[in-house]
Amino acid sequence: FTMNFTITDLPYSSSLRNPYSAKFSATERVLTTLLDQLFKKTSIHSVYTSCKILAFRPAQKIEHTGVDAVCTYKTDSAASQFDRVIVYHEVSNRTHGITNLGIYSLDQESLYINGKVVGRALCGSPSPNSLPKQVVDQSTQPLSPAVRNFTLNFTLTNLQFTADLAMPNSRKFKSTEKVMYYYVDPLLQKSSIGPAYIGCKVTAFRSKKDRDNTGVDAICSYRDEPSRPEFSRVTVYHELSSMTNGITKLGHYSLNSQSLYVDVKPTTTQIPELTIKQLLLNFTITNLRFTTDLVTPNSAKFNSTEKIMQHYIDLLLQKSSIGPYFNGCKVIGFRSMKNRDNTGVDAICYYGNGSQVPKFDQAKVYQELRSMTNNITRLGIYNLDNKSLYINGYNEPLQRSCKCFAILNTERAIKALSVTTAPSPTSRHFTLNFTLTNFQHTADLDAPSSQKFISTVKVIKHYIDSLFKSSSISSAYAGCKVVRFRSGRHRDDTGVDAVCSYKNNISLARFDREKVYHELSTMTNGITKLGHYSLEKNSLYINAITRKPVLTEAPANLGYRLSFRIVNENLTNPDSQSPEYKAAVENIRNKMNQLYHRSNLRDQFLNCSITRLRTGSIVVDCKCFFQPEPSINRAVVERAFQDGTSNATGLWLGSSYQLKEFSVDTIEAATYKTPLKSGKQSFRLSFRISNLPYSPELQDPRSQMYQMHKQNIQKELDVFRTSSLKDYFVGCTVESIGPVHGKAYTNVASICKFTLDPFSWTLQKQEIYEELKRLMHGFTKLGPSYELEEQSLVVEGYSPLKTDEQESKRSKLQFWAIILICIFTLLGFILLLSLCFLIIFCLRKRSDLYQVQQGMYGVYFPHL
Repeated sequence: FTMNFTITDLPYSSSLRNPYSAKFSATERVLTTLLDQLFKKTSIHSVYTSCKILAFRPAQKIEHTGVDAVCTYKTDSAASQFDRVIVYHEVSNRTHGITNLGIYSLDQESLYINGKVVGRALCGSPSPNSLPKQVVDQSTQPLSPAVRNFTLNFTLTNLQFTADLAMPNSRKFKSTEKVMYYYVDPLLQKSSIGPAYIGCKVTAFRSKKDRDNTGVDAICSYRDEPSRPEFSRVTVYHELSSMTNGITKLGHYSLNSQSLYVDVKPTTTQIPELTIKQLLLNFTITNLRFTTDLVTPNSAKFNSTEKIMQHYIDLLLQKSSIGPYFNGCKVIGFRSMKNRDNTGVDAICYYGNGSQVPKFDQAKVYQELRSMTNNITRLGIYNLDNKSLYINGYNEPLQRSCKCFAILNTERAIKALSVTTAPSPTSRHFTLNFTLTNFQHTADLDAPSSQKFISTVKVIKHYIDSLFKSSSISSAYAGCKVVRFRSGRHRDDTGVDAVCSYKNNISLARFDREKVYHELSTMTNGITKLGHYSLEKNSLYINAITRKPVLTEAPANLGYRLSFRIVNENLTNPDSQSPEYKAAVENIRNKMNQLYHRSNLRDQFLNCSITRLRTGSIVVDCKCFFQPEPSINRAVVERAFQDGTSNATGLWLGSSYQLKEFSVDTIEAATYKTPLKSGKQSFRLSFRISNLPYSPELQDPRSQMYQMHKQNIQKELDVFRTSSLKDYFVGCTVESIGPVHGKAYTNVASICKFTLDPFSWTLQKQEIYEELKRLMHGFTKLGPSYELEEQSLVVEGYSPLKTDEQESKRSKLQFWAIILICIFTLLGFILLLSLCFLIIFCLRKRSDLYQVQQGMYGVYFPHL
């Protein structure tokens, strides 16, 4: 159903016309949240789905803005029929007689539901029978221009379809969507429906002609004004045909001249969902050694290997049974296998064509891929591990190797599915992943035949079985098989991957992974305990296609940037590490927190933090955060600050600081995925600047020269924000500036910090070194101002040159030691020979002094 109303305190501007402007997006997010909260308190709350802002339009007054939205609900047979009259009055009551919607004021006569204004609201939520006739009588009420939709379809012949275009959240989808909007929007504005035209939204891109062409599906909206001629799709078709040179050109794109379709969509029709399905593909390459480059998505090795993988995988799936519906694959990661000797590949593939999505038979596709890869041994130039192929967690060698699952606590065995026969149509599988934080991963756990692997599998299986037998799927649960153990993010962690089975019978209406997730979460004390094991709180995954946990979107805390000047105090030392600076920061932060804790926003207030103090009469920059509430906005935060600092003599923060010139700005809100946690990693950098002659002033943190160069160097080290690590980079801080022995150069020591989420890898100092070397032209220049001594960069004590020098020194020491040993050995041998010669010589000389004769009575000396 359509919904229209006018906001009286939101001035209309040109940026609200562009759906891709920051103002449009921010206002859309706020209104969508407010409408969701509104309808969830009405009689349609059980079937309500969502609202989508179609357009903002200028109203009769320049300070007003009209809003056009399409809201959707499920046509559930159990729910009563949608009654716009009842919904109108419920909305009216919830908005205080159509005067207030959260932070916005409304025009009291501007509310329309499905193109009708029902009249002034009654107290309570009336039933259709209790409404007076004059309330439901529409004859005397003005009609709002109803919002109508029509579909627009065409094919681009010079845009090759890729897997990215099947993902609405991908960068390529969004950029192409924007280009389409800028080309289509001017055409329809120039057409016969131009004055009533609202806008178009691309709903999908489709593969055409074996992915050489790309089909575009869009839904466009217009206001059906009684004063204007009725919408004619034939007229619009011919106008678009004329403006695209006979349906051949759309901006820089070429069109298929037979591909343009314009069709009318009913107003109450929900915008169709993308009929694109996903499948997860995993396998292991045995002749590609894993390196750290394969972890970095923007590295040259990652990109080249990704292209080769996509080429090979695409060829296979195009020849498979899902070939006619296949859209493409995207490699999402490479993994280290068998101590980096092998490389695991994870990919997401997309299939579906328009409204047709074939029934996916993972066993059949598995067999097809197996046949095309020579029994899972060859993929182009790569060799494969023949037991490593998984499709949505399905793996036949795994199934064959285990004829039954041992179920502890019972004396019976649950026979596993045997894939030597046709798979049972009533059997289903799902994946289960979690991380143990008090069980260290060892090499034994990589070998399925090892004693430790087998014993650990039995223990884990016992605990898992106990959980599922107490869950909502207990009657259909068949068993779980631990597929592998993997090294966790920390040294003491071990990840567990398992495939579980259940019977899809009458007793189980539908497998609900979110319900099972919450049941397991409850039975493991919030994902913290599994028997005698401790669990990582955010590590539980159930059937997660992208190997991420079941996540929920949550609005970020509202942030506001406050700036003010303290006129009765001076800051003499701008160094953030100085005692004076730290004391001032602590004092001002405490007073800011006290101010908001005592204000009318105390229930929503979280905290304030000081981001910077500037010299002179102290200029303070700080950020304050609040829980997301519709009632919180910049004006309210500013008013609370002014009320808390105002007295008879001016503005005072506490009793110590007199203020002047304060301002409040909104920090752009974002959304985050929960549950997530982050950890910080710091790296100490050291390098030498060759064109900055050292002087004692550079070593004094209080000097202006020190501060100037410190800020410049920190700014230039922000080059990480353009690197592959930009999503994790926090910032760099210069710790010290000092001399270089024997040279007129200047040595700089700094610390760079990175924030890593639970799914990222642990950064290595070698990666930081190589990234900096790449960004800074072999680390010879730091920005336009500083020239660096070649090979002077050291990251946490690591430098390839330093390592080579150490090895060289070590080898030289060994060389001289060998020479000395040889010399001393030779001298010893010579001395030994000399000693032997002397002994023999002495013995011979002594024997010459005596005559010895042999007689009949023995030996005698004749001279005695």
